Amino acid sequence: MTEILEAMTRPDANGTPALPKRAAPKGLLPSTWLQRTLQVSYVGADGAGVETRSTLLDLYPFGPVLSLSGEKTALSWDSLRSVTLIND
Repeated sequence: MTEILEAMTRPDANGTPALPKRAAPKGLLPSTWLQRTLQVSYVGADGAGVETRSTLLDLYPFGPVLSLSGEKTALSWDSLRSVTLIND
């Protein structure tokens, strides 16, 4: 029983369990970039760096949704290295 109590988070003022704070920086792209062409650098599934052009389709708390080679692709904020707006 002691182990279970130690693993539980302490409730906040409203009585709901407090969630741990995320240490990583949070960044969101401007909503004015939606449907625009971007130069994106990210870490792929194999761990190698990837650079490509894409279209920003939507933004979510986990990261952006891009059109990469015609496919909808969700990228985590943690995998992104740089996102640059390209003037069309």
